[in-house]
Amino acid sequence: MWWFFLIAIGFTWLFQLPQTLDSRGIIKSPAFLLQLVRYLPAFGPFFAAFLLTFLSDGMRGIKALLKKGWDTKFGKIWWIPILLLLPAMEGLTVLLARLIGGEVFPDLEIFTQPLSYTKASLSLLFLAALEEYGWRGYALDRLQGRWNALTSSLILAAFWGPWHLQQWFMGGRDVPFFAFWYGIVMEAILLTWIYNNTKRSLLPVIIVHTLFNSQIFPTWNTPLSAMLFVLIWTIVTITIIFVWGPRRLSRQPSNDKLSPEG
Repeated sequence: MWWFFLIAIGFTWLFQLPQTLDSRGIIKSPAFLLQLVRYLPAFGPFFAAFLLTFLSDGMRGIKALLKKGWDTKFGKIWWIPILLLLPAMEGLTVLLARLIGGEVFPDLEIFTQPLSYTKASLSLLFLAALEEYGWRGYALDRLQGRWNALTSSLILAAFWGPWHLQQWFMGGRDVPFFAFWYGIVMEAILLTWIYNNTKRSLLPVIIVHTLFNSQIFPTWNTPLSAMLFVLIWTIVTITIIFVWGPRRLSRQPSNDKLSPEG
């Protein structure tokens, strides 16, 4: 299991290195090389998951892992939080920012630029799938084989946060890294909750991950809205832990044993 984190982070950092060195003015890389490695870093968790799965379970394991990406055999009621929880949190944030700080309602790109928003969301969906096949599809089950769901989420977040770290050296992020890492912890817990309650299907967490990144209601455009969103997000996460319990973050029957096999 620990090999997964080493390979996933090592793969990503290796292919991000030319961009990092170039952006810092340390070593200038040819334009063709920067284009060549532009998208490769995102494949780190995906590559690690499928490599280790093949080495341990062969093609049978590869097919089982792939199948998790489009499995919809879970309770249909869970489509409500999958599709609506994040937009509801964002919408509440925007409303409170208006009531508390008098902020104007932001333009919603999904309506003002639907084609651009759709193309960006499809790209983010693909990137989310590359991550989720690794973080949830491979690592989370193995972590939950040793620790409870909450602890497993925290361990996963401990590696998932630094996986993004070179983006700060490239100057591609405005938010402080540790504030971002806090969000990763909250997201990891929420995604474990979704994952464990949808029979460990990857499709729901891929969708929710995409919604985190594509935001229907912008909540990071002002300090007040960002603070309110983090507060709401924290309250929702604590509520999930309290209501569903830290052991499983799920009310599924206890004989539904969590294991690496699907």
